[in-house]
Amino acid sequence: MCLGVPTVLRRAHRPAHFCTPLRGLLDWAMAGPPRHEEVLPVDSRFVGLNATSQSIDIVIRPTGETWSTEFADESIEETAEKLKFIEPELVVMEATGTYELPVAGVFATVGVPFAVINPRSIREFARAVGRMSRLDYTQAGLLAQFGELVRPEPRPLPEDVVTKLKDLRKRREDLQHMLFLEKNRLENAAAVLRKDLLRHITFLDQSIMLVNQEFSRTVRFSSAWR
Repeated sequence: MCLGVPTVLRRAHRPAHFCTPLRGLLDWAMAGPPRHEEVLPVDSRFVGLNATSQSIDIVIRPTGETWSTEFADESIEETAEKLKFIEPELVVMEATGTYELPVAGVFATVGVPFAVINPRSIREFARAVGRMSRLDYTQAGLLAQFGELVRPEPRPLPEDVVTKLKDLRKRREDLQHMLFLEKNRLENAAAVLRKDLLRHITFLDQSIMLVNQEFSRTVRFSSAWR
């Protein structure tokens, strides 16, 4: 089976629990799609996103577009807006329990479809792909390939959780704006004001950190994440 750009992309009707081991993946991929299938347009895009403490790496299939950015609040927001414009069929991330949480939370608030996959499934898929192709994949590329071949179902968060995440995002934006203003004031502040400004900047930094922690905690403990 050629793992390049397919002429026609097809999605088989499969159960939604694709975090289970991929025992038959190699046989399925080599045999081609099953008999009952849904034909997808050739411009369907599947995104692999790998988030670490340092960076967010993106690969899009079948176009091959890639980009990387630092792992930061602003970068996550920018990535979400860019992917919303692209309108991918699915964004695939690996469940590490840490860095994918704020990314998934922001995606949920802007309507970008995503699936977070059990690492065991990704490892088994990687072994299957390794037997079918000699190409070297980055982690983001592997996740994009997983999305294109396996087609896991999106896992939207409950409406009440999305509402809470939107409120937390708005609060974080307000705090970040206040922090920006206070840092600007500090540059030209009189000596008598510097101590108070520094104390307020420390408070705002801590407040943003607490909001971020609650944001990730809200995603992790939502019913869709279990």
